[in-house]
Parts: sequence; C-alpha cells; structure tokens
Amino acid sequence: MSTRSRIAIENQDGTVTSIYCHFDGYLSGVGKLLKEYYTTQPKVQALIELGDISSLDMTPTSTTAYHRDRGEDFNQSTDKDVESFFNENYQKYSYLFTKDNRWLVSTYGAPTDLQLALK
Repeated sequence: MSTRSRIAIENQDGTVTSIYCHFDGYLSGVGKLLKEYYTTQPKVQALIELGDISSLDMTPTSTTAYHRDRGEDFNQSTDKDVESFFNENYQKYSYLFTKDNRWLVSTYGAPTDLQLALK
C-alpha cells in the first residue's frame, strides 16, 4: 500500500514546482529523508528535476523516477504561490522547501515546520 505525497520547491519568483511521490510519504519516510539529505536548494532542485517519482531515496541518483527509470511520461506541477500549493494539493502529505531553505509540511491543514513535525 502506498502513502502518496507531493514534494515541492519555492522558486525565486514565488511560484512553486512540485512532483508526486507514490510510496512512503509519511513523516518517518519521505519527511525524514528530506530533512536529512535534501538540505540545500541545489539538492532539492535536482530531485524536482526528475519529475514524478515512485520512491524517494538519499540521493536523486538512487531515487526511483517514473520518467528516467521507467520511460514513462515526464510530469511536474507548478502552482502560482505557496498558498496555492498547500490549498490545492490533495495528497495526504505535502512537503515544501522554501526560498529561505526550510522544509514545511502539511497534512491536510496549515503547514508547519518539518523539524517540529518530526519531533
């Protein structure tokens, strides 16, 4: 069974680019990996550039991406701003890397700092 999530980055112009992740979207899965291994804009950007993923791993290279690894269509989503991303996303877990290098998470509610959510 899967726990779906969205992983996103806030771009410099305020828009948000996100990808779908099919497996392990809960805090102790995707949340923990993002907090521990995806700590800079370049690392998060490299992940987002993969397009939708099946499962997240410690690096973009070891992450299973639908397009790169399975030859499926490339998919990414863009929202006009952070508020739209959190309000229009229907996955149980939504993760956003902000312009000030912080991870936020939402589980069908107001976003909170990922660091606090993992405690």
